[in-house]
Amino acid sequence: MYPNLSSSSSSSVFLRSHKSLESVDPQFTMRRKMEQLREELELTEHLRDSIESRLKVDLPGDLGSSLMDGVVLCHLANQIRPRSVGSIHVPSPAVPKLSMAKCRRNVENFLDACRKIGVPQFSLCSPYDIIQSRLQPLSVTVQALVSFDTSSPDRKQDVAVPSKSPAPSSPSLVSVTTQTPPPSWQIWDLIGSSLLHVLCLVLLFLAYSWSELT
Repeated sequence: MYPNLSSSSSSSVFLRSHKSLESVDPQFTMRRKMEQLREELELTEHLRDSIESRLKVDLPGDLGSSLMDGVVLCHLANQIRPRSVGSIHVPSPAVPKLSMAKCRRNVENFLDACRKIGVPQFSLCSPYDIIQSRLQPLSVTVQALVSFDTSSPDRKQDVAVPSKSPAPSSPSLVSVTTQTPPPSWQIWDLIGSSLLHVLCLVLLFLAYSWSELT
């Protein structure tokens, strides 16, 4: 059995042509880099807005560096679910920068809180992603976390709709009114009609008896 030379040769030709396209057309490479840069900027801004809007803070320009110690992320988890992170290591004036061990502990506490809140495992990034400022996997985790935010207006509306109790229907009002006693004039009308009916029966009986006698 001989190897399939045609498929391997075609793939090698495609790779060579792709590389030659990048080398011959520098604008193609530039466009790709610009698109990647634009996607990264949009991802960063979306992640920044998700955190700043909930914590009411302004994060520094270097978003990855401001999140790598896990402090902001732990506060975000506590905002979504209070006391989901029991202890947070924060910098102090004497020690303005946390050690790597404390940063990792904060990051691990944040990821544990995400699991408790209900973020699925496939949406969780790794501690290495956060410490190394890899914003793409972190953004997936944060977006999954904020979906559990019950304080957002959209979430409140979704929760409030099923709990609405039905308004009292009009038949209940009708049933209440039908249970009220009838006025007195209706009672006298009923008695009068009954007496008239009895009187008619008596007259018919007398007329029938008179006809039998004659």
